[in-house]
Amino acid sequence: MREKIMSQSYVVNGAKVSCTMGTVDVPLRTTPGRRVQLRGKDRANIGDCVPILNVGPFGVCKTTQMPCVPACAIWLNGKTNVLVQGLPALLDKSMAICPVGAGVLKLKDDGQ
Repeated sequence: MREKIMSQSYVVNGAKVSCTMGTVDVPLRTTPGRRVQLRGKDRANIGDCVPILNVGPFGVCKTTQMPCVPACAIWLNGKTNVLVQGLPALLDKSMAICPVGAGVLKLKDDGQ
């Protein structure tokens, strides 16, 4: 059973991320050294949006027609009153914007 907050759920390491301008989905990798877990998996926060470290390439960018180089800066719509190592917890409704290809990054599942 997922830990939900009024029909939203917390995101953990391994959640699937998609980009509206990408051709493949990628796993979310939480920042190494995370000390907060949920059901044995590291819990994500809004800072887990570092290119390559947290979010890998989404295949080919539909905007640039080149291989994707992820460029998100921070996730929006985190759970501001629940902190994971000092930053709001990442929720399955969270999103980020790619400043390179104008893609919208969304979570396809929470990884739980």
